[in-house]
Amino acid sequence: MLQSHIMAGNCTVKPARMTRAPYARHELKSTNSGCDESPAALERRVAELLLVADFGAVVGSILDPRQVCEVASSWLGETLGWQMLSVCCHDFSTGTMRGGAGRGRHLSKKRQEGATSTVFIAAAQKGLSDAADVRTIPFPDGSGTLSLSRQSLAESQYSDEFFGGVVENLARSLAAARECDRLKNLSMRDHLTGLYNRRVFEAMLEVEARKRTTKPFSLLLIDLDDFKRVNDTYGHGAGDQVLVAVAKMLRLSFRKSDVVSRYGGEEFGVLLPDTSQDSARVVAERFRQNVATLSLPVNKEKIMPTVSVGIASVTLRLGIEVADVIEEADRALYQAKVTGKNRVCSSLLGENS
Repeated sequence: MLQSHIMAGNCTVKPARMTRAPYARHELKSTNSGCDESPAALERRVAELLLVADFGAVVGSILDPRQVCEVASSWLGETLGWQMLSVCCHDFSTGTMRGGAGRGRHLSKKRQEGATSTVFIAAAQKGLSDAADVRTIPFPDGSGTLSLSRQSLAESQYSDEFFGGVVENLARSLAAARECDRLKNLSMRDHLTGLYNRRVFEAMLEVEARKRTTKPFSLLLIDLDDFKRVNDTYGHGAGDQVLVAVAKMLRLSFRKSDVVSRYGGEEFGVLLPDTSQDSARVVAERFRQNVATLSLPVNKEKIMPTVSVGIASVTLRLGIEVADVIEEADRALYQAKVTGKNRVCSSLLGENS
Protein backbone atom coordinates (compact mmCIF):
# COMPACT_ATOMS: atom_id res chain seq x y z
CA MET A 1 0.00 0.00 0.00
CA LEU A 2 1.31 3.47 -0.83
CA GLN A 3 0.37 6.85 0.50
CA SER A 4 0.86 10.02 -1.58
CA HIS A 5 1.99 13.18 0.15
CA ILE A 6 1.72 16.37 -1.93
CA MET A 7 3.81 19.20 -0.58
CA ALA A 8 4.17 22.59 -2.39
CA GLY A 9 3.48 21.09 -5.80
CA ASN A 10 5.89 18.20 -5.30
CA CYS A 11 4.64 14.69 -5.02
CA THR A 12 6.48 12.42 -2.61
CA VAL A 13 5.55 8.82 -2.12
CA LYS A 14 6.36 6.78 0.98
CA PRO A 15 5.20 3.39 2.23
CA ALA A 16 2.29 3.42 4.66
CA ARG A 17 2.82 1.77 8.04
CA MET A 18 1.59 -1.77 8.04
CA THR A 19 -0.02 -3.51 11.01
CA ARG A 20 0.39 -7.26 11.37
CA ALA A 21 -2.42 -9.52 12.42
CA PRO A 22 -1.75 -11.64 15.52
CA TYR A 23 -1.31 -14.75 13.42
CA ALA A 24 0.32 -13.08 10.39
CA ARG A 25 3.47 -15.15 10.82
CA HIS A 26 1.58 -18.39 10.19
CA GLU A 27 -0.59 -16.84 7.48
CA LEU A 28 2.37 -15.38 5.56
CA LYS A 29 4.29 -18.60 5.76
CA SER A 30 1.28 -20.58 4.58
CA THR A 31 0.49 -18.22 1.68
CA ASN A 32 4.04 -18.09 0.36
CA SER A 33 4.57 -21.83 0.55
CA GLY A 34 1.17 -22.45 -1.01
CA CYS A 35 1.79 -20.50 -4.24
CA ASP A 36 3.03 -23.62 -6.02
CA GLU A 37 0.59 -26.01 -4.40
CA SER A 38 -2.59 -27.56 -5.69
CA PRO A 39 -6.00 -26.01 -5.01
CA ALA A 40 -6.77 -28.84 -2.59
CA ALA A 41 -3.63 -28.13 -0.59
CA LEU A 42 -4.39 -24.41 -0.51
CA GLU A 43 -7.93 -25.14 0.61
CA ARG A 44 -6.59 -27.29 3.45
CA ARG A 45 -4.20 -24.53 4.55
CA VAL A 46 -7.00 -21.96 4.60
CA ALA A 47 -9.13 -24.36 6.65
CA GLU A 48 -6.25 -24.78 9.12
CA LEU A 49 -5.81 -21.00 9.44
CA LEU A 50 -9.52 -20.60 10.14
CA LEU A 51 -9.36 -23.31 12.79
CA VAL A 52 -6.37 -21.63 14.44
CA ALA A 53 -8.22 -18.32 14.47
CA ASP A 54 -11.32 -19.97 15.95
CA PHE A 55 -9.26 -21.65 18.67
CA GLY A 56 -7.57 -18.34 19.50
CA ALA A 57 -10.93 -16.60 19.79
CA VAL A 58 -12.30 -19.33 22.07
CA VAL A 59 -9.43 -19.36 24.58
CA GLY A 60 -8.21 -15.78 24.17
CA SER A 61 -10.96 -14.09 26.19
CA ILE A 62 -10.67 -16.28 29.30
CA LEU A 63 -8.79 -14.86 32.28
CA ASP A 64 -8.61 -17.92 34.53
CA PRO A 65 -5.65 -20.28 33.82
CA ARG A 66 -7.49 -23.45 34.78
CA GLN A 67 -10.51 -22.49 32.69
CA VAL A 68 -8.29 -21.70 29.69
CA CYS A 69 -6.98 -25.27 29.82
CA GLU A 70 -10.41 -26.82 30.35
CA VAL A 71 -11.91 -24.94 27.40
CA ALA A 72 -8.87 -25.75 25.25
CA SER A 73 -9.17 -29.43 26.14
CA SER A 74 -12.85 -29.44 25.24
CA TRP A 75 -12.28 -27.61 21.92
CA LEU A 76 -9.38 -29.83 20.87
CA GLY A 77 -11.36 -32.95 21.68
CA GLU A 78 -14.62 -31.93 20.02
CA THR A 79 -13.14 -30.16 16.98
CA LEU A 80 -9.98 -32.13 16.22
CA GLY A 81 -10.38 -35.36 18.16
CA TRP A 82 -7.18 -34.64 20.10
CA GLN A 83 -6.94 -35.77 23.71
CA MET A 84 -5.23 -33.13 25.86
CA LEU A 85 -3.50 -34.76 28.82
CA SER A 86 -1.76 -31.97 30.70
CA VAL A 87 -0.39 -28.43 30.62
CA CYS A 88 2.68 -27.47 32.62
CA CYS A 89 4.01 -23.94 33.10
CA HIS A 90 7.30 -22.58 34.34
CA ASP A 91 7.33 -19.89 37.00
CA PHE A 92 8.92 -16.77 35.52
CA SER A 93 9.37 -15.24 38.99
CA THR A 94 12.18 -17.72 39.66
CA GLY A 95 13.90 -16.87 36.41
CA THR A 96 13.54 -20.44 35.17
CA MET A 97 12.86 -19.85 31.49
CA ARG A 98 12.59 -16.88 29.18
CA GLY A 99 11.03 -16.81 25.76
CA GLY A 100 13.12 -16.85 22.62
CA ALA A 101 16.56 -18.11 21.82
CA GLY A 102 19.33 -16.25 23.51
CA ARG A 103 17.03 -14.50 25.98
CA GLY A 104 18.16 -15.44 29.45
CA ARG A 105 19.65 -18.68 30.71
CA HIS A 106 18.16 -21.94 31.88
CA LEU A 107 18.71 -22.70 35.50
CA SER A 108 19.90 -26.08 36.70
CA LYS A 109 17.65 -29.06 36.03
CA LYS A 110 16.76 -29.28 39.72
CA ARG A 111 15.76 -25.63 39.84
CA GLN A 112 13.70 -25.97 36.66
CA GLU A 113 11.79 -28.93 38.04
CA GLY A 114 11.15 -27.07 41.27
CA ALA A 115 9.70 -24.08 39.39
CA THR A 116 7.37 -26.08 37.11
CA SER A 117 3.71 -26.34 38.05
CA THR A 118 0.93 -28.41 36.52
CA VAL A 119 -1.90 -26.10 35.51
CA PHE A 120 -4.11 -28.82 34.07
CA ILE A 121 -4.12 -32.63 34.12
CA ALA A 122 -6.78 -34.84 32.56
CA ALA A 123 -8.13 -37.93 34.29
CA ALA A 124 -6.96 -39.99 31.32
CA GLN A 125 -3.36 -39.05 32.11
CA LYS A 126 -3.37 -41.44 35.06
CA GLY A 127 -3.85 -44.42 32.77
CA LEU A 128 -0.74 -43.68 30.69
CA SER A 129 2.37 -45.19 32.17
CA ASP A 130 4.54 -45.24 29.03
CA ALA A 131 6.13 -42.02 27.81
CA ALA A 132 5.65 -43.33 24.28
CA ASP A 133 1.90 -42.78 24.76
CA VAL A 134 2.38 -39.04 25.21
CA ARG A 135 3.50 -36.34 22.80
CA THR A 136 4.84 -33.30 24.65
CA ILE A 137 5.05 -30.02 22.73
CA PRO A 138 6.98 -27.05 24.21
CA PHE A 139 5.45 -23.58 24.06
CA PRO A 140 7.24 -21.30 21.55
CA ASP A 141 8.26 -18.85 24.29
CA GLY A 142 9.57 -21.59 26.59
CA SER A 143 6.92 -20.84 29.22
CA GLY A 144 5.56 -24.37 29.42
CA THR A 145 4.50 -27.53 27.63
CA LEU A 146 1.36 -29.13 26.22
CA SER A 147 0.98 -32.92 26.38
CA LEU A 148 -1.32 -34.78 24.01
CA SER A 149 -2.21 -38.45 23.60
CA ARG A 150 -0.24 -39.91 20.69
CA GLN A 151 -3.09 -42.30 19.97
CA SER A 152 -5.51 -39.40 19.41
CA LEU A 153 -2.98 -37.85 17.00
CA ALA A 154 -2.39 -41.07 15.05
CA GLU A 155 -4.83 -40.22 12.27
CA SER A 156 -4.28 -36.45 12.38
CA GLN A 157 -3.45 -34.97 8.97
CA TYR A 158 -2.75 -31.45 10.21
CA SER A 159 0.48 -29.68 9.28
CA ASP A 160 3.30 -28.73 11.63
CA GLU A 161 2.33 -25.08 11.09
CA PHE A 162 -1.15 -25.87 12.36
CA PHE A 163 0.32 -27.53 15.46
CA GLY A 164 2.46 -24.44 15.99
CA GLY A 165 -0.51 -22.09 15.64
CA VAL A 166 -2.60 -24.00 18.17
CA VAL A 167 0.22 -24.26 20.71
CA GLU A 168 1.17 -20.59 20.30
CA ASN A 169 -2.43 -19.47 20.87
CA LEU A 170 -2.70 -21.63 23.96
CA ALA A 171 0.61 -20.30 25.31
CA ARG A 172 -0.40 -16.68 24.70
CA SER A 173 -3.84 -17.06 26.26
CA LEU A 174 -2.47 -18.95 29.24
CA ALA A 175 0.24 -16.33 29.83
CA ALA A 176 -2.37 -13.54 29.84
CA ALA A 177 -4.62 -15.49 32.22
CA ARG A 178 -1.75 -16.27 34.60
CA GLU A 179 -0.71 -12.62 34.63
CA CYS A 180 -4.28 -11.57 35.39
CA ASP A 181 -4.39 -14.16 38.17
CA ARG A 182 -1.09 -12.86 39.56
CA LEU A 183 -2.30 -9.24 39.59
CA LYS A 184 -5.58 -10.28 41.21
CA ASN A 185 -3.66 -12.11 43.91
CA LEU A 186 -1.39 -9.10 44.48
CA SER A 187 -4.43 -6.86 44.94
CA MET A 188 -5.62 -9.17 47.74
CA ARG A 189 -2.31 -9.44 49.59
CA ASP A 190 -0.16 -7.26 51.80
CA HIS A 191 3.06 -6.67 49.87
CA LEU A 192 5.37 -7.13 52.86
CA THR A 193 3.97 -10.21 54.61
CA GLY A 194 2.01 -11.87 51.81
CA LEU A 195 -1.02 -12.14 54.10
CA TYR A 196 -4.51 -11.05 53.05
CA ASN A 197 -5.01 -7.30 53.28
CA ARG A 198 -7.67 -5.63 55.40
CA ARG A 199 -10.18 -5.17 52.56
CA VAL A 200 -10.21 -8.86 51.70
CA PHE A 201 -10.23 -9.89 55.37
CA GLU A 202 -13.28 -7.80 56.21
CA ALA A 203 -15.09 -9.14 53.14
CA MET A 204 -14.43 -12.71 54.31
CA LEU A 205 -15.54 -11.79 57.82
CA GLU A 206 -18.79 -10.43 56.34
CA VAL A 207 -19.39 -13.70 54.50
CA GLU A 208 -18.75 -15.72 57.66
CA ALA A 209 -21.10 -13.56 59.74
CA ARG A 210 -23.91 -14.02 57.19
CA LYS A 211 -23.73 -17.83 57.09
CA ARG A 212 -26.93 -19.57 58.13
CA THR A 213 -25.55 -21.89 60.76
CA THR A 214 -25.65 -22.35 64.50
CA LYS A 215 -21.89 -22.93 64.69
CA PRO A 216 -19.84 -20.24 66.44
CA PHE A 217 -16.94 -18.30 64.98
CA SER A 218 -14.21 -16.16 66.52
CA LEU A 219 -12.24 -13.09 65.50
CA LEU A 220 -8.73 -12.45 66.79
CA LEU A 221 -7.11 -9.02 66.67
CA ILE A 222 -3.38 -9.24 67.37
CA ASP A 223 -1.09 -6.30 68.08
CA LEU A 224 2.70 -6.28 68.42
CA ASP A 225 3.70 -4.87 71.79
CA ASP A 226 5.92 -1.77 71.83
CA PHE A 227 6.44 -1.90 68.08
CA LYS A 228 7.07 1.82 67.82
CA ARG A 229 10.05 1.41 70.11
CA VAL A 230 11.47 -1.25 67.77
CA ASN A 231 11.22 1.14 64.81
CA ASP A 232 12.66 4.05 66.77
CA THR A 233 15.55 2.03 68.20
CA TYR A 234 16.54 -0.27 65.35
CA GLY A 235 14.98 1.34 62.28
CA HIS A 236 12.07 0.47 60.02
CA GLY A 237 14.04 -2.30 58.35
CA ALA A 238 14.20 -4.12 61.65
CA GLY A 239 10.49 -3.42 62.16
CA ASP A 240 9.75 -5.03 58.81
CA GLN A 241 11.82 -8.05 59.84
CA VAL A 242 9.66 -8.44 62.95
CA LEU A 243 6.45 -8.14 60.94
CA VAL A 244 7.59 -10.81 58.47
CA ALA A 245 8.62 -13.16 61.29
CA VAL A 246 5.28 -12.78 63.07
CA ALA A 247 3.42 -13.30 59.77
CA LYS A 248 5.33 -16.54 59.24
CA MET A 249 4.44 -17.65 62.77
CA LEU A 250 0.78 -16.89 62.01
CA ARG A 251 0.86 -19.23 59.03
CA LEU A 252 2.41 -21.97 61.12
CA SER A 253 0.05 -21.57 64.07
CA PHE A 254 -3.37 -21.63 62.41
CA ARG A 255 -5.37 -23.98 60.20
CA LYS A 256 -5.65 -23.64 56.46
CA SER A 257 -9.35 -22.95 56.93
CA ASP A 258 -8.55 -19.94 59.11
CA VAL A 259 -8.21 -16.54 57.42
CA VAL A 260 -5.03 -14.70 58.41
CA SER A 261 -4.44 -11.05 57.48
CA ARG A 262 -2.34 -8.00 58.13
CA TYR A 263 -5.04 -5.74 59.47
CA GLY A 264 -2.95 -2.58 59.45
CA GLY A 265 0.44 -1.36 60.70
CA GLU A 266 1.59 -3.75 63.42
CA GLU A 267 -1.88 -5.29 63.80
CA PHE A 268 -3.02 -8.66 62.43
CA GLY A 269 -6.44 -10.27 62.18
CA VAL A 270 -7.44 -13.94 62.20
CA LEU A 271 -10.89 -15.33 61.44
CA LEU A 272 -11.56 -18.74 63.02
CA PRO A 273 -14.66 -20.40 61.51
CA ASP A 274 -16.48 -23.00 63.60
CA THR A 275 -14.49 -22.02 66.69
CA SER A 276 -15.92 -21.38 70.15
CA GLN A 277 -14.55 -18.90 72.69
CA ASP A 278 -12.72 -21.58 74.66
CA SER A 279 -11.10 -23.07 71.57
CA ALA A 280 -10.14 -19.62 70.30
CA ARG A 281 -8.43 -18.86 73.61
CA VAL A 282 -6.41 -22.07 73.38
CA VAL A 283 -5.08 -21.37 69.87
CA ALA A 284 -4.52 -17.68 70.64
CA GLU A 285 -2.54 -18.54 73.76
CA ARG A 286 -0.46 -21.05 71.83
CA PHE A 287 0.30 -18.43 69.18
CA ARG A 288 1.24 -15.85 71.83
CA GLN A 289 3.69 -18.31 73.36
CA ASN A 290 5.17 -19.16 69.96
CA VAL A 291 5.84 -15.49 69.23
CA ALA A 292 7.48 -15.08 72.64
CA THR A 293 10.06 -17.70 71.61
CA LEU A 294 11.26 -15.61 68.65
CA SER A 295 14.71 -14.05 68.87
CA LEU A 296 15.58 -11.88 65.86
CA PRO A 297 19.20 -10.72 65.51
CA VAL A 298 19.58 -7.04 64.58
CA ASN A 299 22.87 -5.11 64.74
CA LYS A 300 24.50 -7.60 67.15
CA GLU A 301 21.43 -7.37 69.35
CA LYS A 302 18.30 -9.49 69.58
CA ILE A 303 14.70 -8.39 69.29
CA MET A 304 12.28 -10.58 71.23
CA PRO A 305 8.77 -9.51 70.19
CA THR A 306 5.57 -10.19 72.10
CA VAL A 307 1.93 -9.79 71.14
CA SER A 308 -1.35 -8.96 72.79
CA VAL A 309 -4.49 -10.70 71.53
CA GLY A 310 -8.14 -9.68 71.71
CA ILE A 311 -10.86 -12.25 70.91
CA ALA A 312 -14.51 -11.73 70.01
CA SER A 313 -16.49 -14.98 69.76
CA VAL A 314 -19.99 -15.13 68.26
CA THR A 315 -22.42 -17.85 69.34
CA LEU A 316 -25.64 -16.43 67.88
CA ARG A 317 -25.27 -14.74 64.47
CA LEU A 318 -28.78 -13.32 64.20
CA GLY A 319 -28.65 -9.52 64.42
CA ILE A 320 -24.86 -9.43 64.73
CA GLU A 321 -23.08 -6.87 62.56
CA VAL A 322 -19.47 -7.23 61.48
CA ALA A 323 -18.70 -3.81 62.92
CA ASP A 324 -19.92 -5.07 66.31
CA VAL A 325 -17.62 -8.10 66.16
CA ILE A 326 -14.60 -5.96 65.27
CA GLU A 327 -15.40 -3.46 67.99
CA GLU A 328 -15.72 -6.22 70.61
CA ALA A 329 -12.40 -7.78 69.57
CA ASP A 330 -10.81 -4.33 69.74
CA ARG A 331 -12.14 -3.86 73.28
CA ALA A 332 -10.66 -7.22 74.31
CA LEU A 333 -7.34 -6.22 72.72
CA TYR A 334 -7.35 -2.94 74.63
CA GLN A 335 -7.99 -4.88 77.82
CA ALA A 336 -4.97 -7.09 77.09
CA LYS A 337 -2.83 -3.98 76.56
CA VAL A 338 -3.85 -2.10 79.70
CA THR A 339 -3.48 -5.16 81.93
CA GLY A 340 0.18 -5.68 81.09
CA LYS A 341 0.52 -6.68 77.40
CA ASN A 342 1.76 -10.07 76.15
CA ARG A 343 -1.54 -11.72 77.04
CA VAL A 344 -4.90 -12.89 75.67
CA CYS A 345 -8.30 -11.42 76.56
CA SER A 346 -11.64 -12.53 75.13
CA SER A 347 -15.24 -11.43 74.85
CA LEU A 348 -18.46 -13.21 73.87
CA LEU A 349 -21.27 -11.97 71.64
CA GLY A 350 -24.59 -13.76 71.25
CA GLU A 351 -27.07 -15.56 73.46
CA ASN A 352 -24.72 -15.92 76.44
CA SER A 353 -23.07 -12.49 76.24
